Amino acid sequence: MPTADRGLVVSDLTGQAGSFHLGPVSLTIAPGQVLAVLGPSGAGKTMLLETIAGLRPHRSGRIRLAGTDITSLPPEQRRIGLVFQDAALFPHLSVAGNIRFGPKARRQPPSPGTDPLLRRLGITPLAARSPRSLSGGERQRVALARALAIQPGLLLLDEPLSALDQPTREDLRALLSELLAALDIPAVHVTHDRDEALSISNDLAIIIGGQLRQAGPASHLTAAPAGPETARLLGWTELGPGTADRGTVTTGQLHLPDAAPPGIHGAVRVFYRPEDLLLGTPPAGTQAAASLTARPRRSSPPGPWPASPSPPTRP
Repeated sequence: MPTADRGLVVSDLTGQAGSFHLGPVSLTIAPGQVLAVLGPSGAGKTMLLETIAGLRPHRSGRIRLAGTDITSLPPEQRRIGLVFQDAALFPHLSVAGNIRFGPKARRQPPSPGTDPLLRRLGITPLAARSPRSLSGGERQRVALARALAIQPGLLLLDEPLSALDQPTREDLRALLSELLAALDIPAVHVTHDRDEALSISNDLAIIIGGQLRQAGPASHLTAAPAGPETARLLGWTELGPGTADRGTVTTGQLHLPDAAPPGIHGAVRVFYRPEDLLLGTPPAGTQAAASLTARPRRSSPPGPWPASPSPPTRP
């Protein structure tokens, strides 16, 4: 069976909430791959997850999971594990009761994997405790175990680390990265944290204003963002407006020779990646106390950058 048929395929998916429109969104995620959906607050990231999970109605498009069209199935029949930002544990059940709830509700036989899940996530001592007595990090570990207990075909993570303090977030980020790498199912991780997205995912999808701006391998997106907003989300910094003339870009008092390819003249916007800066002494014989040498990755006139095709998501 082709790999794509065993993963998640979202085709031209659209949705609407009031005046907000989502999509069309098309994505392909293979088993064992993690896609991070990155975007600012209010971009439609959670709406996308809820639409895939069946918690929100779609307007058009198709969702296929493991070769099966699940577009019209109710949420409980989609075999999707979902972890919310606030964990959303059942307060009247113990930790163990929360984890066993999914298989029981689906009338699945008791899962022999519950105890290994508790051990793997480091929550065995918490099994009999109430969710009310848990810390934020402990609640998210329980929520993750509950999502995995149903043996899902897809795991959706809706900013599960955003409400945690920094040390707890870093610990859970490492655990989540290790856990997702070991799973042979597709996973979608929603976040507005660039570092979190890059540390956990294989691929990125950038959503801004309900629109999919760019998708593909993380290394490609970080090196070649498709527009200014995407560049900022991925850590690029705007140096300022400039002017391109015969290959040289001038911005403020900086002159960047060979920074603009042929065909780019007049007003431009200059972006750079801080991690690409190299500090050194000026070349021998120069009078300047400091200089800057630039190698262009992409050039375009000011305003929205022209759309460029992203490489296809990995099959």
